[in-house]
Amino acid sequence: MRNGEVRQEIGRRLLEERSRLGFTQQSLADAIGGSRLSVIHYENGRSSPAAETLAAMEAVGVDVRYVLTGMRGAPSGIDRERFRQAFSEVQRQAKVKREKLTTDACLDLAWRIYDALAAIQPAHRRT
Repeated sequence: MRNGEVRQEIGRRLLEERSRLGFTQQSLADAIGGSRLSVIHYENGRSSPAAETLAAMEAVGVDVRYVLTGMRGAPSGIDRERFRQAFSEVQRQAKVKREKLTTDACLDLAWRIYDALAAIQPAHRRT
């Protein structure tokens, strides 16, 4: 993959994260102490955020590991029951559709479902 392609992939995932978190370009820029134009350049692949910018993004909830690699991070506060539900749903859907998924594909889909469930379900508390 060429540098321009890498920057475009990073930008696409940053846009996805910004949308997931409900930020506008301006509100993300304000939250990280940057400019809207910088966010636009990051998202369209014209430039890449510096380490300090990535740290600021992480502080406001951006999954920087995902932005850089395409792989979701596993937070230490993971709700194991919710993840189990998400993974079980991926397996169920694959079985219904008679699809064979790699482990990585299953985990990626489970994380996406986990994120969706997190938006609609309160976390389970251990007692």
